[in-house]
Amino acid sequence: MRTKSLLLNLLIVITATLPLPNFAEPISVADVVKPTAFEHLAPAPKQAKEPLSEASKQWLEEVVLYIITAREKEVFLSLPTELDRGQFIETFWKKRDPNPETPENEFKLEYYRRIALANKFFGVGGIPGWRTDRGRFYILLGPPKEIERDLNPSTSVLTISQGPRETWQYWGLPNPSLPYNLELTFVDKFGTGNYVLDQTLNMAQGRKEVLDPSTLTFQFDYLETISEAMKNPFENMEKLKGIITTQVTYNLIPFQYGTFSFKGLDKKTLVPLILAIPYSSIPSKRSEFDYFFSLNLTVNVSNSLGQVVFEASKDFNFKKTATELAGLLDTSFQFQTSFSLEPGDYRLHLLILDNYTGKVGTSHEPVSIPDFSASSPAMSEIILFKVDAQAERSPEEEKEDLKDAVLCANTERIFRTGDEMGVFFEAYNLRLDEATGKNKVRAEYAFIQADKIIARIPVPSIESSVQTDCGMRTSLRLKNFQPGNYVLRAAVTDDNSGKSAVKEIPFSIVAPR
Repeated sequence: MRTKSLLLNLLIVITATLPLPNFAEPISVADVVKPTAFEHLAPAPKQAKEPLSEASKQWLEEVVLYIITAREKEVFLSLPTELDRGQFIETFWKKRDPNPETPENEFKLEYYRRIALANKFFGVGGIPGWRTDRGRFYILLGPPKEIERDLNPSTSVLTISQGPRETWQYWGLPNPSLPYNLELTFVDKFGTGNYVLDQTLNMAQGRKEVLDPSTLTFQFDYLETISEAMKNPFENMEKLKGIITTQVTYNLIPFQYGTFSFKGLDKKTLVPLILAIPYSSIPSKRSEFDYFFSLNLTVNVSNSLGQVVFEASKDFNFKKTATELAGLLDTSFQFQTSFSLEPGDYRLHLLILDNYTGKVGTSHEPVSIPDFSASSPAMSEIILFKVDAQAERSPEEEKEDLKDAVLCANTERIFRTGDEMGVFFEAYNLRLDEATGKNKVRAEYAFIQADKIIARIPVPSIESSVQTDCGMRTSLRLKNFQPGNYVLRAAVTDDNSGKSAVKEIPFSIVAPR
C-alpha cells in the first residue's frame, strides 16, 4: 500500500466498543456540489475534466475499495475537479459517522484500524494483508469468534483440500443478509502462507457455498477489543511448538481435560477433546461493563518414535458482562475440539495460551487409542454429564447424541447428591439377525464403591434397528447416594451373537449445597 497520509491513519487504534452504525444513503452529486456555495461566482465556461490525482486514485482503489457502493464510485468518477472530489470524500465519511456529535468519526477510525491489523496479521510474499482473502473478511466482518488451524493436514481426515487450513467461525453478526452461524474456510494450497477462501458454510442449514464479499458491508463487532490479542499463526506457532516439545509443564493457567474415543472414518478413531478452565483463572480485559477473553489451544500428538502425527491450533474469543461473570466465578469455561488417529499408543501434548498476558498452561500425558474395527462387539468411551431435568429435548436434538454429549461432558466427573447423571456411549459391531435384518442389544448399569457392587440398574429394551453401530443414552438419578468415590460400569450384550462388552468410568459425589 502506498504511504503518504494513509500510513498515519493506519496507526490509529480505538479502544471503545462501538455500536453498529446506521448506514446512510449513497452520496449523490448534489451532496458534493452545492449551488449555494458558488452563487457569488459569475457563470464560467465549461472546463475540461481534471484527471484523477494519485491521492484520489489511491483513496478509491485502496482505501475504500471494500466499502464504497457502485453508485458512489460512479458519482466520484464523474466529478470534474479535485476540489469536488475532496468535498465528496469529506461527505463520504460524514455520512458514515455513527455519532456526529463527537469530534472523532468512529467509523473511519475503526476502518483504518482494521486495515492496519489486516496488514500486520495477513500480509505475505509482498501482498499487503488488506488484499488477501483473510484480510478482506477481517476488515468487513471483524475478528471471528473462533479460529481453528489445521497445520498438519496430511494426517487429518477432516482435511479435504491439500495444504494448511484455517476455519473462522462467526455467529450473531448484525447483518440480516448473513446467516446467524457463519463458517469460513481458508486454505494455503501452495504453501506460500497466503490463505485463499475455499468454502463458506451456513452452519444453520448445512449449506456450503462461496460467499461473495461484494455483498458484505462493513460493520462494527462487539469483540473489537479482542482483535488486539489475535496472533498471526506464522508468528507464534514456532514459539508454541517449542514450549510443547520441551515437555516442561507450565501451570500458570490450570485446566482439566478429557479425551474420548469413538469409531471414526477409514478405520480411524475419532477423539473428541474437552477442556475446562476455571473462570477465576482466566485473565481478561475490561471495557466498561464487559470482560473480554482470548485463549489459544494448541494440540500436538506424537507417536512412540516422537514423530508428530497431528498438530492443530484453535483460538477462542468471547466476552462476558460483569453480571454474567459474577455468576460464573465458581464454574469453568469449557471448550472442545477433535481429531482422528490410527489405533495405537501416543503422547498428547496440550498448551493453553492467554493471548493478553502470555501466560500458559501445559499437559503432557500418554493416550491409548483403541481399535473399533474388529468383528466382536465393542464400546466407546463413556461420557458423563449433568442432565437438566426441566429441559425437554426435541426429536432433532435426540439425533445429535454424540455432539450434544461431548458439549455437555463433565470432565471433572463430580456430581452432587440428587443430581441426574447423564450417560452416553456407542456400541459397535453388532450382529444383525438373518431373518429380520435388525440388531438386538440390551444394556445394564452397575454402581461400584470400594470394589463392591452397591446397585444394579437394568434399562428398558433398546429398540432394534438395522444399524451395526448405535448410540446409547440414559440418565440415572443419584438420589440415595452418599458423598464419596464411585465407579459406573456399563455392559452391553449383543443377543444375536451372545457376546458382551464392558466399560467402566470413575466419578465422585459431593454433598448438595
